[in-house]
Amino acid sequence: MDKKFYVYIIRCAGDRLYTGITAFPGQRIEEHRQGKGAKWTRSFKPLSLEVLWELESRSHALKVECLIKKLTREKKLQLIANPFTLQEIVSTRYKDIFISVSQFKNIDSLL
Repeated sequence: MDKKFYVYIIRCAGDRLYTGITAFPGQRIEEHRQGKGAKWTRSFKPLSLEVLWELESRSHALKVECLIKKLTREKKLQLIANPFTLQEIVSTRYKDIFISVSQFKNIDSLL
């Protein structure tokens, strides 16, 4: 069985949103905080982890990340406000992907 992967949205400086995937949320968020993560988060420092979704595989996480990245900012903000709606969005395209929701309102809660 594959290990769990996570898709997350973090709020960055300038009220920008960043979406990514990882197998190790705490470690990845710390990398972003230290400027060792994605190029985007080196430019716009992470402020808060808004939502974290757990998926069964890397493949599923990549598919979900791609769907989220195609959403408008308004739709992403709606996902943050109600993370359970992601399952509805994903189900329209992928019938075999199930998503668990974990909410952390502070990056430090993962470390």
